[in-house]
Amino acid sequence: MNRVLLTVVLIGPLWALAARAEDNTLIIERSRARSGVGPDFVDKAEKELDRGDLQHARQDVQTAIQSDPTYWPAFYTRAKILYRDGKWSAAINDCNELLRQDSTFVPAAILRSTANIQLGNYDSASKELDHLILLQPRLYYFARALDARAWFRATCRNSSFRNPKGAVDDAKKACAITQRKEAEPMDTLATACAAWGDFDSAIRYEQQAMRGGGAGDVQKTLQAHLAMFQQHRQVSSR
Repeated sequence: MNRVLLTVVLIGPLWALAARAEDNTLIIERSRARSGVGPDFVDKAEKELDRGDLQHARQDVQTAIQSDPTYWPAFYTRAKILYRDGKWSAAINDCNELLRQDSTFVPAAILRSTANIQLGNYDSASKELDHLILLQPRLYYFARALDARAWFRATCRNSSFRNPKGAVDDAKKACAITQRKEAEPMDTLATACAAWGDFDSAIRYEQQAMRGGGAGDVQKTLQAHLAMFQQHRQVSSR
């Protein structure tokens, strides 16, 4: 799904805290919804998205938006669905609308930057990630932004935007925040090391990623990356 190291004490995995932070934000927003129907259908769509049931997720999130166009969490859910469908421009449009309603929701900005990367809008993506990191949002979002920029710097198809050393620095910061216990940030660090040409470190970090939190959900990807690093090959995309 990517300097100075930060010394942080956290209770529980950061990626879980990030999800919890999003949940808390959405719960607060739920209380402001004009219609009780909208939040319920967003909840259903999120669960269906987690199960990979995109058809029903699309239907339910559309119902939520029709019932209350001001309920911005619905736009975030639909943007994630559109991204999964490869409809990156449409996902960006939903992120734009969401951020127009609430400019502080960092996950939408990260999703928008990722969609821009898929479209080859590298300059826009780079500026957005740089801006997010300069803002230094809440810790869990900060780590996600660092991870996203590290991945971008390590794997961008346009060589002028690649920065392996910067990618390693960003990934190390993200991994420090997550206490090196989460699979995805460790996978990003391994990928950044490979982009830098340090395949020994890439192999070691990838093996650590395979033991990290959430590894079961992306095990095939982690195994594929490990095989590439063992062959001294770099990763070009997630």
